[in-house]
Amino acid sequence: MTGFYQTGIVFAVLGLLALVLRYFAGNDRRPVPDLDGTDFGLLSEVAVVPTEEAANVLVQKLKQNGVRATRSRHAPYQVMVFPADVPNARLVLRS
Repeated sequence: MTGFYQTGIVFAVLGLLALVLRYFAGNDRRPVPDLDGTDFGLLSEVAVVPTEEAANVLVQKLKQNGVRATRSRHAPYQVMVFPADVPNARLVLRS
């Protein structure tokens, strides 16, 4: 009989653990991922250029001046930085 009770306790603990995990980690209500490449999340646009080469030059210039930057994948190419870096990026791109 004790084996029967121990098995019941194990299943009860596992069930309780499953409910707790479902409550804290099971409600993933994030939006669907951006598959068309138009949503850049937290990034802010600081420049738009027609060619990939121009975008790469601007990104390298920003990175050399300590500003984290990236570009979009499709033309017209957008050069983007984090919102906190926008003033510095605009200052670097003016010079």
